[in-house]
Amino acid sequence: MKTALYYDDVYLLHDEKNHPENANRLKTALKYIDNSSFKNLISFEKPIKANVEDVSKIHDTYYIQEVYEFCKKGGGYLDPDTYVYEHSYEAAMVAAGAIVKAVEDIKSSKFESAFCLVRPPGHHAEYAKAMGFCIFNNVAIGARKAQSMGYKKVYIADFDVHHPNGTQHTFYEDGSVFLFSTHCYPFYPGTGSADETGFKEGAGTTLNVPLKAGTTDEVYIETYNTKFLDSFRAFKPDILLISAGYDLHEHDPLGPMRVTSQGIKEITNIILKAAKELNIPTIATLEGGYNYEATAQGILDTIENMLNA
Repeated sequence: MKTALYYDDVYLLHDEKNHPENANRLKTALKYIDNSSFKNLISFEKPIKANVEDVSKIHDTYYIQEVYEFCKKGGGYLDPDTYVYEHSYEAAMVAAGAIVKAVEDIKSSKFESAFCLVRPPGHHAEYAKAMGFCIFNNVAIGARKAQSMGYKKVYIADFDVHHPNGTQHTFYEDGSVFLFSTHCYPFYPGTGSADETGFKEGAGTTLNVPLKAGTTDEVYIETYNTKFLDSFRAFKPDILLISAGYDLHEHDPLGPMRVTSQGIKEITNIILKAAKELNIPTIATLEGGYNYEATAQGILDTIENMLNA
């Protein structure tokens, strides 16, 4: 089997039912996958729990300890949007561990591609701060893990409706990691203008494509067929990581875009075919998506595109 799905039930224990980022996001996706025609072509893998050493390559050790202790005491809100409870630290460490394990398995040639069906999401998490439902930055942790295993140049594609401020700040001065992001602008979290392109050694390795509310399939597909492909081919990465946020969907309650399920399928197809063209592995990790059925369909289509790439 060339494509793996990384999932653990611990993700369901991080849950607040009246919050948009709740366990139903994954429960719905699991049902869609279970009923899919290609379920038997996917290797279902159990992630590991990331160790503090891997997470501390991205986050402050005092912050990691603070989250641990806060959860141990019962939790609450780390910022106005981001809740944690007793099991949230464990869930967040296993969410980071999914991409760590995926990198290890791909490096050993066990798989060619992987989808990390995880929560909490990660791309808003800053060096020492939780933000926007995110505790630890999963994709950034995965990027550093990949580099520690010999993948020198990492390309991160993020199509979530919100700009990945945490990911951008992590690699803004690092020319070995390229960040490409399409997102609604101006919108939460307020970062991601077109003139944010990197600094010092990272100059030119951040490419933000801010889009207006109401943007449709046509503009997104054109953007990925031009700006994404041009930057991807020019950078020539050794591995592709995808921050897969499905809240760009037209029916998402937290996003103002007008992208259809077919549009999302085409976007992920363009991204995955580009990786195939360079013969490099791909790992996607779940970010946003709050219409549970639309998100589940997007996840399903992304995995199908991985299988067909």
